[in-house]
Amino acid sequence: MQETHPAPGGSLPAVVVVNVGGMLFTTALSTLRRFPDSLLGSMFSCRHQILRDKDGHLFIDADPTLFRYILEFLRTEAMPPEDLALDMYKMASYFSIEPLRDRLLLVPAVAKMIVKDLNCNRFSHYGEIKQRVMKLAIKRAALDPSYSGLVNVLVELRRGNFADTVASEHKCVREIADIQKNEDMTVSQECSDGSTYDEQFVHCLQRDLTETGFSTNVFFAVCILGCPYAVAKITIKF
Repeated sequence: MQETHPAPGGSLPAVVVVNVGGMLFTTALSTLRRFPDSLLGSMFSCRHQILRDKDGHLFIDADPTLFRYILEFLRTEAMPPEDLALDMYKMASYFSIEPLRDRLLLVPAVAKMIVKDLNCNRFSHYGEIKQRVMKLAIKRAALDPSYSGLVNVLVELRRGNFADTVASEHKCVREIADIQKNEDMTVSQECSDGSTYDEQFVHCLQRDLTETGFSTNVFFAVCILGCPYAVAKITIKF
């Protein structure tokens, strides 16, 4: 039987053949529509045009190995293997299948990833700064016999440590810093709006890199004049 190519607002057969990343899956239309608010529910609602391959099969651009577990969950609520939990959480997020996401949050590896992401992403432009640190560390490690890359990040230390000092900065820390937040801003602006990196930012970066598999070390070079700024000397071993 030859399938038609429905336009938006048309209809689909009760059983559909779907090409997912080059692999064909046969499933009930009701399975794909099980969660109407999900991406799949929306795609197969007949409200939108669906991509098709050269043979006329409905097409979804996704990893077929992982999609197979998406289908199993839609059919029977069977959970994917735990060693695929991280990848499946990302796939469930992409397809907006909230019940699967909620179940996967109970897997330790997924919960740990969420905690780490929430912790790090509270700092603005975290991913961008992490990339800058890594690129500079790699460049310097390539020139170092020990394959270690040192990057200096300007930070503001906790105010409680400087109760008797004036919140002013000395050149000694800024001159050796490779990375500074909002470099075009004045020191007074940085102090007033909390836009300077702090110790927690650096510790978060160190934990992130360590959990990824890098050997890291952090040393804070404090101004001898007692100002509340320091340079976090981040060393990454390759």
